[in-house]
Amino acid sequence: MSDPFEGRPFPRGVLIGAALLITFVIAAAAIVRLTGVGGVEMPFAPVIEARELVFEELGGGVTMVALPGPSGADRDAVLGLLESGADGFAMGVMRGMVRDRKARDLPLDAPYQLALLEDRRLVFRDPSVGTEIDLRAFGPTNMASFTPLLRVEPKPLADVVALTPATED
Repeated sequence: MSDPFEGRPFPRGVLIGAALLITFVIAAAAIVRLTGVGGVEMPFAPVIEARELVFEELGGGVTMVALPGPSGADRDAVLGLLESGADGFAMGVMRGMVRDRKARDLPLDAPYQLALLEDRRLVFRDPSVGTEIDLRAFGPTNMASFTPLLRVEPKPLADVVALTPATED
């Protein structure tokens, strides 16, 4: 088989035009990043409700969610228990945040923040790292796994454990 383009070089004008277009795009992007001229910035909606949360592994695939106390989680202000099988999304988000802290050698017992914004977005923040996850992006079912933590009344750990149905193995 013979090559149909043999002996016919790629048009030089097209190559020069492509190089100029790429150079222009890179320069325009750099100018916007450096000067801010032409850039669009969306302001964050104000927080209308927020709560600090501390997570503590209790063993057996159960994690306690509590309000911060003098040293880590306050066992008299427990918001709920997360189980690895039933609360997979919440546990996955929390573990991702913990992994981020470990990678930066930050304290693991510092509180996280769960905040409801004026535009009805629910965000999970790690103030230690500066990470923010918009939980709405994962759909209403996954977002609903965090919503109770914002409004539930804190209880002592013994009361929460007594209210938790026993799981069968």
